[in-house]
Amino acid sequence: MVNSSINGTELIENPLETIMSPFTDLIGVSFWLIPIGIIAAALYVRTHNITVVAAWLLSAGMLMASANIFSDYVAVLDFYLLLVVIGVVSIILSIVFDRR
Repeated sequence: MVNSSINGTELIENPLETIMSPFTDLIGVSFWLIPIGIIAAALYVRTHNITVVAAWLLSAGMLMASANIFSDYVAVLDFYLLLVVIGVVSIILSIVFDRR
């Protein structure tokens, strides 16, 4: 069952986790893949450059993989590490094939 009440002291101590807790309670910790994917798609539409998207996936994946919120969810950590690998491979391929 989802607890929908927000405690003010929890909001001050952990604002992001407290505000996003209804979404992470319903979908799970993999909820964070949705905003990361939307931002990556928006970056590609704006720049038409895979290197920018790869840099975003690399940085977001590293930050999410090292976050303490995933200490209990080891299976979700693999998805974020996969984002890091996709980011590194995309950056290397864009450097190799986009020599200008």
